[in-house]
Amino acid sequence: MFIVLLILLLIIAILLVLLCFRLFKWTLKSKRRVQVALVVLAFGGMVLGINHFFFKNMRFIQSEVYSNLYLVKYPDKDYIKVQSAIKEKIKEHFKTEHKTGKPLAYKNENGIYFYELGGFTFGFIGEAGTGYFLDHEEDLGGFVTEELGMYTDYCLAEFYYDPCAQDPTLVCGEIGWYRDGEYFKADSLKNLVSIQVQPKTFEQQ
Repeated sequence: MFIVLLILLLIIAILLVLLCFRLFKWTLKSKRRVQVALVVLAFGGMVLGINHFFFKNMRFIQSEVYSNLYLVKYPDKDYIKVQSAIKEKIKEHFKTEHKTGKPLAYKNENGIYFYELGGFTFGFIGEAGTGYFLDHEEDLGGFVTEELGMYTDYCLAEFYYDPCAQDPTLVCGEIGWYRDGEYFKADSLKNLVSIQVQPKTFEQQ
């Protein structure tokens, strides 16, 4: 099945290349067509530039299934800004009412996880990417397996916490930072204000 799909994709790619080549030759036959093509290309470049600089701002998307999982879309190239934004999101998480759902497999329940949005390959014959966990539970068996641990290269940070020793009404913990799937340092966060979370919405299995 996989080989057949690759052959089909290769055929489609060749046809697209031939189509583009014929369109290019057709355009060169007329000065008017060349001018129109240049205008279209300029407009397309402007749209891409606007999209890149104004609409690709870093943002956090919270999973609808796992409230302690956040996917980061368009993470900033400056990793210090990513770290600062994650710390603020952790503080915000504890100040916001949220439902506790089914825990992630092989992860501490007292944890908040940050992964980059990505990792999609061929979907049903490859990997669905971290975006799969926005509205799907982990699938640990069957024909296709989808588990968050498959995407370690997309891990940005993991925050593990407990009630503070001096004041159990507050939260203290440690952030483990990752780059390219490799752990490289830790930071502490202390005395975070936490409000009561809502009851669990999924039965524990």
